[in-house]
Amino acid sequence: MEESLQYRPEEITEFSDTALMILWSDGHQSIYLYEDLRQECPCATCRQLRKNSKTGKLPLKKTIPLGTKTTKVKPLSIDPVGQYAYKFTWNDKHDTGIYTYQFLRNLCSCEACLPER
Repeated sequence: MEESLQYRPEEITEFSDTALMILWSDGHQSIYLYEDLRQECPCATCRQLRKNSKTGKLPLKKTIPLGTKTTKVKPLSIDPVGQYAYKFTWNDKHDTGIYTYQFLRNLCSCEACLPER
């Protein structure tokens, strides 16, 4: 558990209509495309779907709930889970993924983070 607290989000903002930005406690900024975050959902169901998929990707639903103005994958809410994670509720009605701080930091694909993986 201590490792997941190494980096803490200081600020989470919508970077664009398709991306999220996290400012981390060490000053690093990460930008995540919503579609990438949704594809990497860490819940058991999504992990199993990716494992069974020929492409290794989720077969995302193409139906979006009524009242949603866009067909793009986007979070409806991002709620804290204790002091270690966030729960995303997506506009495709999926809401079981718990994204730990460490999981999110590991998803950062900037030039500085890629060599560390």
